[in-house]
Amino acid sequence: MFGKKEGGFDAATGEWGSDNVGMMKMLAGMPHMMRKPMMKGRINQLLSLTEEQRQDSIRDMIGAFHSSKVKSKARESLVATRVEIVGELSDEKRHTIISSRSEALKVAPELDQQDREVQKKILSKLSKSTREKFQATWDQVHGE
Repeated sequence: MFGKKEGGFDAATGEWGSDNVGMMKMLAGMPHMMRKPMMKGRINQLLSLTEEQRQDSIRDMIGAFHSSKVKSKARESLVATRVEIVGELSDEKRHTIISSRSEALKVAPELDQQDREVQKKILSKLSKSTREKFQATWDQVHGE
């Protein structure tokens, strides 16, 4: 997501986005008021990428979130911030990010499941309007 190296699947670690793990750990350790603008900037950058680039970046970002090197509490704060930001986007941008996330994780179903579990856990912690917007778009994209 933020690293200079090419992301992707690391056969040695069995993880996606392993070159981004250090950055994710740093972000997770920041106060929310510092973490949110940094992640929001990156999510806005994702929107300017081609669909393929966006999917690769999202897969690497989520892979880094779910690395075994990232503690559970840190993972929850990262996912909560991401979901909050996506929930605050315009309908069109929110749909683009959630659709790209869905497509990106089709090649990594175990990562998709891990991320969904954390999303479900943190959704109740978000503001009602953000949660409802995120969930409505999520349901639309996933046909739920």
